[in-house]
Amino acid sequence: MILQLTDDEVNRILDSLDTYSCAKNLQFQDSGGHDEEARTDRDSADWVWQKVKGQRDLQFDVSVADAVGEGDKSSSVDPYDFTGLEY
Repeated sequence: MILQLTDDEVNRILDSLDTYSCAKNLQFQDSGGHDEEARTDRDSADWVWQKVKGQRDLQFDVSVADAVGEGDKSSSVDPYDFTGLEY
């Protein structure tokens, strides 16, 4: 499934996951480390946060690479062409 989200929507999701994870972490710590459901919820929220942030960072890296022309296979580069480097 592919979701099209704006930057604001992604940031809101990341903030919400972080807030939820912190709340569940506090609940887990308040229980003295015995609330396994809170621990599982915290870990799940952290996992989703990492996946969403990783995907956002990957898309940013790809857009930067496209902007500077990395990955452009249409032009050939001569590794022995030193034109313009004479001094």
